[in-house]
Amino acid sequence: MVIALTIIFIGGCEDYFEYSPYSANVKDSYKKIGVKNLERILSNNDESSEDITFAVLADSHYDYHELDNAIANINLRQEIDFVIVNGDISEHGYLKEYELFHEEMKELKIPYLTTIGNHDYRSNGIDIYKEMYGEPNKSFTFNNNQFILFDDIFWESNRLPDMDWLEKEVKNSKQYNNCFVLAHIPPNGDQFTDEMENNYKHLMDTCNVELSVHGHTHNYIYDENGDGETSYLIVGSIMKKEYVVIMVSGNNYTVKQVKY
Repeated sequence: MVIALTIIFIGGCEDYFEYSPYSANVKDSYKKIGVKNLERILSNNDESSEDITFAVLADSHYDYHELDNAIANINLRQEIDFVIVNGDISEHGYLKEYELFHEEMKELKIPYLTTIGNHDYRSNGIDIYKEMYGEPNKSFTFNNNQFILFDDIFWESNRLPDMDWLEKEVKNSKQYNNCFVLAHIPPNGDQFTDEMENNYKHLMDTCNVELSVHGHTHNYIYDENGDGETSYLIVGSIMKKEYVVIMVSGNNYTVKQVKY
């Protein structure tokens, strides 16, 4: 009897561990999504063009219904080249949440990239994130614009963000028309000390970063600066039925809050 029960238990182990909320066993079909999407974006890169339109979503957490509505709305806008989801694509960092998020995003007609949020670090979330979307710190150029996706999570990561990496990336920004930095936590948010906030903003200003884009607070705020200072944008949560579209033409860009 004991042997029979043991066999039954072992036979069911695969399903048990696959559906355990703490599992980080990412299926092959969900691996390297970020790499594949970036390849799709770069395949449309046109060095002779200086125009680009991209959308930014933030903080979908567990609200797959509103995420689905946002995707449907974006799909109606043919001018958008790609989407960046600026963190907190999960609530608890569970594998199933990551899978559900991507299953919704598969309905998007254009490629998408992600930054990592503090909720995405929970449980084994960082391991799942890397398997699906690659390293949290990454950068690319598109139509003579630089995009830097930065992991600025302090508390849940139990370490300091890699500011040396960020500094190295933004120092290359002067050769491009615009530089956009996207990171989940705004520098005036709860995880930054005053010193860290000042250091971040000083780096953005001295390296001529045009716009620093964030999420986390769930409320839309656009602090537009001039005279060579970096502007700051916080994208409202998708749970509030909104996202942002950024339209770039040469050295100029405009920010549009979209409510649907």
